[in-house]
Amino acid sequence: MMILRAPNLLLFTFQVLAHAGLIYQIFNGSYTMWVVTGIVYFITGCLGMTMTFHRLLSHKSYNSPKWFYYLGTLCGFYGLTGSPLAWVAVHREHHRYTDTEADPHSPLLKSFIRIQWLSMFEQAKLRYVPDLTKNKFQVFLHKNYFYIHIATAASLFVIDPMLLVCMYLAPAAILWNAGSFINTLGHIFGYRNHDTKDNSKNSFLLGVFTWGEGWHNNHHAAPNRYSFGEKFWEIDIGGRLIKLLDSSVSQPLIK
Repeated sequence: MMILRAPNLLLFTFQVLAHAGLIYQIFNGSYTMWVVTGIVYFITGCLGMTMTFHRLLSHKSYNSPKWFYYLGTLCGFYGLTGSPLAWVAVHREHHRYTDTEADPHSPLLKSFIRIQWLSMFEQAKLRYVPDLTKNKFQVFLHKNYFYIHIATAASLFVIDPMLLVCMYLAPAAILWNAGSFINTLGHIFGYRNHDTKDNSKNSFLLGVFTWGEGWHNNHHAAPNRYSFGEKFWEIDIGGRLIKLLDSSVSQPLIK
């Protein structure tokens, strides 16, 4: 079975530094630093991970203008959660085998710590992303992932070490935990609108904090839908922005 090997220990090291940066900012960060971190988290988390990595690249739930395909991919790329190609491969595998032994990140079968903080050690299998491996842009980002990140981190440090913390490390740590909470808490705590075969749950707090990703049971009931919110209180910022981006988008019915 072919897999997309990456120096996962290096990604782990980056995330250790990111979490250290977040801890530093919690105790020493200024108001301005937190504002910058919040803006970057929106860019990497909402525009990048939610709208692009997840709903566009993984599930192809809407048609994106070409400019946003590239911009959104770069936004998610700088979230420091692995290359878009590898992230999508693992996510598609998760949907195929949700909450079974073959699921790469089920909290019901693997430890919470493993899923929450060590999921970078899951290998991304090539057979789940035949579309992305044909895309030169995605392949370039995957092959040069760490070179680009090291250059980015070094540049920010030279300009101002505090920029490295508030524009890069702290947002990356927040994004990592936000996404991991969907994989852990999103399969343990919450309510269900749909009787899916997995243990996916909806969570109001996660829904708001992760730009709509917290309506996880809704998503697993119909993964190809661009918007995850169904009830009036299920706010989905990512879905609303997609509607603005592609006014022609429509929701497939839940079977």
